[in-house]
Amino acid sequence: MNRGKQQIAPTYNDGGFELYDLVDVPDPDSPDFPVRMIRKRDIGVIGYRELSIYDRTRITFEQADKQITLKVAIPRWDGISTDCVVIIGGTQHKVFNCAHVISKQGYPETELTLIKPDMHYEVTE
Repeated sequence: MNRGKQQIAPTYNDGGFELYDLVDVPDPDSPDFPVRMIRKRDIGVIGYRELSIYDRTRITFEQADKQITLKVAIPRWDGISTDCVVIIGGTQHKVFNCAHVISKQGYPETELTLIKPDMHYEVTE
C-alpha cells in the first residue's frame, strides 16, 4: 500500500498507564462471597495514543448508564481484555472494549475503550 510516500509509524506518547487484572480474593469474614480486587501486572508503563470519542459513541454509552472516560490505542497486544483495569494519573479506568485493528498507516494496534468503573477497586498483592 506504499504509494511512493514514506509511512510514519504511530507514536504512543500521549500518556502511559499501568495495567491491573481483576481478581476475586476470598473474604475471611464471608468465604462464600469473594471480594473483587485488582492485581498489578509487573510489565511497567504502557504508552498510548489518545483517540477521539465521537458524540454518537458517548450518547450510546450514556444510554447504557456507562461513562466513557477515554479511548486509546496501544501497539497490538493480545494480553489485555475486559477483565483489566488501567490506572492513568491515579484514576482507575475499566477496559470496556478491546479491539484489534490496523491503523491508517498500516500498523497493527489494539484500541481500548475505557469507562468509569462501577466501584473503586482495592489493590491486592
